[in-house]
Amino acid sequence: MSIIRRLLLREHVSWTQLTGFFIAGLVGAGIVLFGVQAWADLHPFFSPDDGFIKKDYIVITKRVGALDLLNRRGNLFTAAERDELARQPFADRVGAFTPSRFQVSAGIQVQGAGFTTDMFFESVPDEFVDARDERWTYNPGDSEIPIILPRNYLNLYNFGFARSRDLPTISEGVVSMLRLSVRVTGNGHADAFAGRVTGFSNRLNTILVPEPFMAWANARYATAPPADPARLIIETGNPANKEIAKYFQQRGYDAENDKLNDGSVVWFLNILTTAVIAIGLLICLLALYLLTISIYLIIQKNSDKLRDLLLIGYRVREIAAPYQMLVVVVNAIVAVLAITAVLVARAHYIPFLTKIWPEFVPATPAPAIACSLALFVLTCFLNILALRLRLRKI
Repeated sequence: MSIIRRLLLREHVSWTQLTGFFIAGLVGAGIVLFGVQAWADLHPFFSPDDGFIKKDYIVITKRVGALDLLNRRGNLFTAAERDELARQPFADRVGAFTPSRFQVSAGIQVQGAGFTTDMFFESVPDEFVDARDERWTYNPGDSEIPIILPRNYLNLYNFGFARSRDLPTISEGVVSMLRLSVRVTGNGHADAFAGRVTGFSNRLNTILVPEPFMAWANARYATAPPADPARLIIETGNPANKEIAKYFQQRGYDAENDKLNDGSVVWFLNILTTAVIAIGLLICLLALYLLTISIYLIIQKNSDKLRDLLLIGYRVREIAAPYQMLVVVVNAIVAVLAITAVLVARAHYIPFLTKIWPEFVPATPAPAIACSLALFVLTCFLNILALRLRLRKI
């Protein structure tokens, strides 16, 4: 084998062409790997998941105008409007917020000090709540009510109310261990419950309770008849769909928390990442073509020697081995250096993202490593396949 390698490669390898492939392959692979890893790291930054409400949803309300002060039903969604919305191609599912139609007060005690305040409850259909344990349940007669709070409510307490009253600040973990004293009154009934905070949401600006509790409580405590909902929740495959914004604009609907803008940012991030990866793959293809041409030229220069080797009994597999080894070694070096460059770049931007977003949890380097291995295997396979096809024609 050493004789064949020396005979076929040492005297005819074009180091200039190999260097060109090496540089082009390294640049292309580096761009692809960086795009894949950056997308994996940054995607949660633009589309945070609070773990309780599904990602692809939009909460909508009607715009409140001056005339709505006189017409209290002007900002409610009628059954016909809900049915029309459900028929739209962008709406996979439509649900309604059910408000509490009774009086609610809740109190909390922290180190001997505390407060009590009036509050409200809302519920949405359980299929829109992505609670991952059994705590998000309620059966009539239970003494505890599971509650999901908006995270900004805790921030208001810690940085507003607690500081003004010289009360201690509390963390999410502490709140989850506390029990709220909840008193529900209405329709001649008054009952006390323990409120159990099961989580915090970044994306719903309401105090959420299970739908079974809301149905039971409204039937027991409500004095007013059921009304049309003031807010709807829509599950959609693409919040950045332009048809959604157009439909809302025509009917005077507003999306809460700039969800449409968030979807546009995620859509732009996906498009940008796709473009970067496409450019990297194009450079990789050009590098692959350059290496294939280089090997073809080497084979062309050695065509007489290759025929002689075949005539004296060497097989194509044996003759191809030195070229295959060259392909594997060069591609392996490219893959190792590309993944190293990406990991070094990642080590610089991860601390920056952690500083501006304390809750940021980066992805593992697995996407870039897996992509590097895939590119290595694919490049070697295509080069070796082209090499063997060429040798069989001699």
